[in-house]
Amino acid sequence: MNKKIKITLFLIGTTILIGYYFFYPFGLPNAENYFEPIGSRELQDDEIGQFNYVYHTYEIMDITGDEFIGWDVSEQLRWRYGIAFSSYAMPSIAMISDKHADRAKYAMNLMINKMKSVKVWGDWIAYGMGDDPISEGNVMYKGHLNLMYGLYQLMTGSEEFSKEYTWLTNKIINEMRRHHSEGKHEGADCEPGRYFAQCNSISLLSLKIYDKLYGTSYSDVEARWTVDFIKNKMTDKEYGFYLKMYNTKHDFCNPLLSGYTNGWTMTFLRVYEPVYNESLYRIWKEIFTQEIGPYAYVREDKEAGPSPLASLTGLLAAKEFGDIRLFRKLRNSMDRDIYQKTDANHYVYSSINNPIYNGPILWTKVHVGWQAILDYDWGNNKRYQIPETDDMRWTDVLDTKALIMDL
Repeated sequence: MNKKIKITLFLIGTTILIGYYFFYPFGLPNAENYFEPIGSRELQDDEIGQFNYVYHTYEIMDITGDEFIGWDVSEQLRWRYGIAFSSYAMPSIAMISDKHADRAKYAMNLMINKMKSVKVWGDWIAYGMGDDPISEGNVMYKGHLNLMYGLYQLMTGSEEFSKEYTWLTNKIINEMRRHHSEGKHEGADCEPGRYFAQCNSISLLSLKIYDKLYGTSYSDVEARWTVDFIKNKMTDKEYGFYLKMYNTKHDFCNPLLSGYTNGWTMTFLRVYEPVYNESLYRIWKEIFTQEIGPYAYVREDKEAGPSPLASLTGLLAAKEFGDIRLFRKLRNSMDRDIYQKTDANHYVYSSINNPIYNGPILWTKVHVGWQAILDYDWGNNKRYQIPETDDMRWTDVLDTKALIMDL
């Protein structure tokens, strides 16, 4: 072999190695580590760094009143999801690590208080959808708040929010009963005339927890009405996928299939319909996911390219359904440019460098499964007494002192 050929082969080999180095996601924890059972599972370095960042974010916000320093105001309508999805990581963190459990419980408290900020729910009034943002409709906000209340009481045994949790649960149940008696649709509305399965799935999980704490049967009755309606009215006939939106005034369902809608809804409704959603996950994976070497992404629809939101909910679904292979590849896509970036305090942050998204990404990693959270022995096994809430109004739940100023 002459010298020129050797040099050419050397250059080709070097190019391949350099390309492989920059393409392959070196430095990330083994995906199997995220799936170890409770008792053996440890928080990974990236999870610890991201949790420190999230905790620091909310600790600072707790002492800055109603401010959201560093939060992108152009995405203010998504702040509720950033807070709620961050909070859903806290029970799993507390289950995985005794060392971090107290901080996770305290962080949940901080997140609930921030969720109640007028800057998070004020759009309902500002856009003319009503003068009361939680008594009727708006399940895309109040469902999350209710689930946060339930998870906090489940984790800590604290009844700090028990009156608010009971009052809001009653409002959701009353709306569900009214819709049932009218015979048009089940569950709670999101916006006037618009109903989303994914948003209702959040409130349904909050009812599971309420039943566990207070001995009620909402998840067996009212929730069952909603689950059956969603399956019968809001799924496509070919695959059984959850449809994106139901128009309650026109009895019309948007037929477009959505990667994010199904990733989200399958995860939350699994505790109600495990067999259906486990089967649906396999079909969803075939149609909506795309793998490229060590990476993967999720499409929002069958013909579209990558969707960040669909990939995020897909990562969560892969975790919920124990799919290590897909989790690894989606995690690689999400984390390749994230995990080694730190701020001045050495807290790992998202490459987006945005507190709206870093917490939800953390959640997809630590999530141990909703049934595991429900079944876990939190050490608070007493049956709580349902508090009296007849004299409460929505303004006893949400602080309106900054309403005029902020809107």
